[in-house]
Amino acid sequence: MKGEFFEIVENASLGSEDSMMEVIGKFTPTIKKFSRELGYETSETDLIISLINIIKRIKLNTLKLDNDGVIISYIYNALKTKKIDLFRKHVKGIQDELEINLELIKGEDDRNYNDIENKLFVKEILQILTKNQRDVLVKKFIEGYSDIEIADNLHISRQAVNKMQNKALKILRIYLTDENGVKKYKM
Repeated sequence: MKGEFFEIVENASLGSEDSMMEVIGKFTPTIKKFSRELGYETSETDLIISLINIIKRIKLNTLKLDNDGVIISYIYNALKTKKIDLFRKHVKGIQDELEINLELIKGEDDRNYNDIENKLFVKEILQILTKNQRDVLVKKFIEGYSDIEIADNLHISRQAVNKMQNKALKILRIYLTDENGVKKYKM
């Protein structure tokens, strides 16, 4: 049984701008969430473009997507996959940029080189966090502020600081270890 959202998606895939705007509106919370997770400036725009492309290429009849819940789930999963692709592309771009920068400074003594390499590595891995998570970790571990000082500075509660810190450290721990729990990087 074809639902109301089926018709909206079908019309959007056939070129209806109003229907496309309805689909985008339906997925705006998801796009905003994924954009925050990606953490780079143009991520929201990239996700909206991806959603439009998903809708334009969707084959509702071939995939037997006649139930609104199935359609929503299909689009959500396609968008989630695109978020992962964008993350990989963004992180790969940062890594390429870091490699170029490191090549420029290699002639200096090893200690200075290692210090710069470590700083660049820390800067790179912090980019996978949200802005607030990054701010909390930098203020806590690099600038040496207490939780209370960070809370006052960011205008949030001390508990929120602790929660952001724990979430950020968990994300970094996952990023820095492989699927067997072995550290991928040595500093």
